[in-house]
Amino acid sequence: MSARRIDHELPWGNWLRAEAGSRGHLVDDATGERWASLRAALWNGRLSMPDYNRQPPPELLETMHAVLAAAVRRTPTFHEQACELFQGSEPYSRMFHLWLAGQKLIVLATNGHGAEAVTAEGMAVLNMLMATRPYDVRQERPTGATIAQLGELGLGPEVREERLVRVEEASAGWDATFIRQQVAGKPSIIMSKRGDGPAAAFQTVWTLRLANVAQRDRFFEWLCFRLDRWMAWAAMAHDYGSDQLTHHLLQVAAAALVDVASDGPMLTADLGN
Repeated sequence: MSARRIDHELPWGNWLRAEAGSRGHLVDDATGERWASLRAALWNGRLSMPDYNRQPPPELLETMHAVLAAAVRRTPTFHEQACELFQGSEPYSRMFHLWLAGQKLIVLATNGHGAEAVTAEGMAVLNMLMATRPYDVRQERPTGATIAQLGELGLGPEVREERLVRVEEASAGWDATFIRQQVAGKPSIIMSKRGDGPAAAFQTVWTLRLANVAQRDRFFEWLCFRLDRWMAWAAMAHDYGSDQLTHHLLQVAAAALVDVASDGPMLTADLGN
């Protein structure tokens, strides 16, 4: 595909034209190339990758989406991201980040561990991937964090409680959200997920009771820094049970501790914030 100036605020592929009477094919007027979808134009055209099972592999595009979203939200730590997105495989994580850097979609961290920043084209790709995710949209309001929210929600200079309240208020309409509550008299965090069906109600898919409010709020803040993963975590709790999500979160937190550990005693364990 020809090189062009990319507007990071617009979805990648916004220059393609839908061709009339061609079953929805998209045409690049500058090159004459035709694609079955925006995702195919990115995967087969821009990235020069082959199809798997006659289509761009959705699981790899979802991994790309997750890596880019995490880099917009925070500075991802190497071991945590390998655990969270790459099934614990550090070589797979490293290879994927090197590939994205080679494609000019991210800027590598100086030590080569993960993404330091997302490029303008990477932001455009994230916009497109978010807009074309292949799950059913059940309502008009957002089902998860927008790209603008990834970059600022709960990350401002306010005191902690104000930041956490802003996240709670913004996420109230999402299809999956963590909520601070009192459960059986204990400070707790629950995960609420919208069920299936045309008039789907919210259901609690995960609960964690903590010893005091300070512990609850500190862990809730840790979760808020990772709100780009809430939809995936809700699906895990729904599909595999709350115990599986608890185990997974413990693994992610342990991996984050490895990233912040040093040879000296760990006096303050911030779990990767």
